[in-house]
Amino acid sequence: MNAKKILSLLGLFCVLSLPGVAQAQESMVAQQVTATITSISVSEGLEGGVHRFVFEAQAESGETFTVDTADSYVAGVGYQLKAGDKMLLRLIEQNGVRNIYIEDVHRESGLWLITLLFVLVTLAVGLVRGFLSLIGLGVTMVVLVVGLLPAILHGADPVTATVLASIVILGVNMHLSHGFKRQTFLAFLSTVAGLSLVIVFTNIFISLARLSGLASEEGALLFSELNHLHLPAGILAAGIILGAAGVLDDIAITQTEVVEELYETHPELNRKQLFAKAMRVGRHHIASTVNTLILVYAGAALPAFLLYMNQFSGYQAFFNNEQIAEELVRTLAGTCALVLTVPISTWFATIPRFSIDKKTKKS
Repeated sequence: MNAKKILSLLGLFCVLSLPGVAQAQESMVAQQVTATITSISVSEGLEGGVHRFVFEAQAESGETFTVDTADSYVAGVGYQLKAGDKMLLRLIEQNGVRNIYIEDVHRESGLWLITLLFVLVTLAVGLVRGFLSLIGLGVTMVVLVVGLLPAILHGADPVTATVLASIVILGVNMHLSHGFKRQTFLAFLSTVAGLSLVIVFTNIFISLARLSGLASEEGALLFSELNHLHLPAGILAAGIILGAAGVLDDIAITQTEVVEELYETHPELNRKQLFAKAMRVGRHHIASTVNTLILVYAGAALPAFLLYMNQFSGYQAFFNNEQIAEELVRTLAGTCALVLTVPISTWFATIPRFSIDKKTKKS
């Protein structure tokens, strides 16, 4: 498909997305139909690893369609199609002419299979802890899908809602996964402290980098469709906070358990010595986790990185792009809070142990 054809199709899609324009075009009707591929007449490979298909598909109503993927919004598809696959088709009728585009495939069966495999692996290796972690994962999904996302869509402050949701998720998951004990509660308090640091760094970094939250297409569309939402930068900040919450859990639990093991092995250590030894382990954890965070964010934003690296002539223009700056701020805000959570969680873990020992000695 040539560039002119792609641009015309994208333009048509944008026109259909505008309510006012769509109403003005009284003769234009758009409809989504679920259909099953009955036969494929053309299957050919194109450049870049994509394919072109021409297939016959039948809707549940019995109506049949002939679809050429070269006419769709993308120049071919990046996966194989076969007879029996369910497709989402977009039918557009204008002035008596009907055009048919492939919109997406039904992938629910594959996702359920992936989920089942994930559950089996988790249970086989994690046993009881794995089972409890799956329960925690279910709680996380409920909090996000039933609580956080609808709350933001209905006008709640995204940062406040995300912080509250993160505290609930961390509180439930940490105690389910690691047990209802003193060490887990101390680690939870450390993550709450770390979460407050994420908020501070996120607000400062977004202000310094002058981010609007509208760099991505999704952010811009969300703000244009839902004008009652808070400033887009708040959505960006909420995403950064939510992304960092899970990593704080790992750091806090590790440092708390390190302190516990060190004290059990060397009860003669005073609090200062115990803190110093635990921090040696924590520094190694910091080094590996910082690299992990950077690689995770780089992997998630790889298409954007490649796109803008190809468009801009120099590194200065590349890093000045707001979407790239968003990913940098996302990484660095979470990492700064993560690094500071190590000494905080270590300090928390040493307090009650020595407080208890002092009371025991006095009695």
